[in-house]
Amino acid sequence: MLLQSISHDKLALLILVIGALILGEIIDFFAKPRLGFRSIRKLALRFLPLLLLSSLLLVMTGSVSVALLLTGALLLVLVIGSNLKLRLLNEPLVFTDLTLLAAFVKHPRFYLQAIPVFVRWLSLSALVLLILMLIWASNGQIIIRIEGAVLAILSAVSLKLILEAQSDPGLFPPDLWADMQRDGLLPTLLLYVRRWKNLPPLSARPLPQIGLEAVGQAPDIVIIVQCESFAEPSVLKPQWETLPTLARARDEAIQWGELYPSGFGAYTMRSEYGVLCGDENEALSYRLFDPFLTAAQTPSHGLANQLSLLYEKRLFLHPYDLNFYNRRELMPQLGFTSLIGGEAFTEQDKIGDYVSDASLAHYLLQTVQKHDRFLAYCVTIENHGPWKDGRLGLVKGSDAWREHAQHSDEMLSNLCDGLKASGKDALLVFFGDHRPALGPLPPQPHVPRTTPYVMLRFNEGKSVKLPSSQENVPLTMAELHHTIIRTIMNK
Repeated sequence: MLLQSISHDKLALLILVIGALILGEIIDFFAKPRLGFRSIRKLALRFLPLLLLSSLLLVMTGSVSVALLLTGALLLVLVIGSNLKLRLLNEPLVFTDLTLLAAFVKHPRFYLQAIPVFVRWLSLSALVLLILMLIWASNGQIIIRIEGAVLAILSAVSLKLILEAQSDPGLFPPDLWADMQRDGLLPTLLLYVRRWKNLPPLSARPLPQIGLEAVGQAPDIVIIVQCESFAEPSVLKPQWETLPTLARARDEAIQWGELYPSGFGAYTMRSEYGVLCGDENEALSYRLFDPFLTAAQTPSHGLANQLSLLYEKRLFLHPYDLNFYNRRELMPQLGFTSLIGGEAFTEQDKIGDYVSDASLAHYLLQTVQKHDRFLAYCVTIENHGPWKDGRLGLVKGSDAWREHAQHSDEMLSNLCDGLKASGKDALLVFFGDHRPALGPLPPQPHVPRTTPYVMLRFNEGKSVKLPSSQENVPLTMAELHHTIIRTIMNK
């Protein structure tokens, strides 16, 4: 009887191993993007995580069938989530997305737009069903649980050794689309997080040499506005009109052009980090997917720290919860002396769920009147998604985005007029952090994603022009950081 039990348990383990392998390959086949069959070299990294999970579930339930069912269901949820994200944001799931689970709970409306309603209900129903199955199928078999624990240990050790052998970020730079197409979802997630952990810190950046001449020529006021989902409507849809103030600002700017954000429709923190810290994606390597996670390692890169000798008062303004992306702790480390969050505004300052761009412009111009010299970095939020049908009372969500973009254009107009009226020497930088996600995107790696920027200098009630200011100067977000510093220091 005991021998029969042992033989039965070994057959069950064999079914578990083969089932995990087959389940993994079948479900990963539906993960996008893909080109043909996945690489056989990464088969172990597609198989071992599932074997580890199913072995642990076997220890919990004592049932091979339930362990495989739960493992397959969890992988399927991961693949569906990745495909939905790819459809909306032109990027599959990356390891840093898993760090946003806490933010998802606190700010669900930021993320639920990517998940169709039927998928939300299906996921919730499946979760309840799986929990009930887990309780129902559990049994008291001891031998199969012990063998499952041994198999889990062997799987974990094997997985760790394979990941360590391929974890050098210098030998394997990130190429998300190519890696996903070739290797599959699980290998890409696991290798990326492992290589991210092995990255050496970025080198510290010395403060710029500032002479008396630079102090005298630097503008008294610097206002940098990172405008949420700001783009030229006529670029997104030819039938939409251009933004009048943006067009006029280009004529008056000392420099203007297009920016190249690394994200589409989201990932404000990537653009924000680029302008605040000036590190290109090549230098960031695997940090690029969420550079805020490691920004505290190199505070000297912060724009506010770099300009601290010129501006004693350095404001960071974002009319929302500053704990989001850990801004409350991070921004002082990057050199800001004052933080202004959503608590500085009232319900009357909002349009819909978010503080309006007009209220932010008013706050900034009040600061101009109160202080003669300061640096301010402002992150707007009025035009944050989701752009649901019916927002602002409009039939289509895309029309709501366009109306919000017009409000952002009016904010630019108010700031230009207010800075001119002040008569003070001021530099205004106004740019879009990323394009809006207004609908499904084609499954290709290089969709257009540029956003506009303008840099304007005001003095004695007039805008300052340069001979080269009629030219479109394309920049990355990091290049904008360095351009701002050079402009302030007249280099």
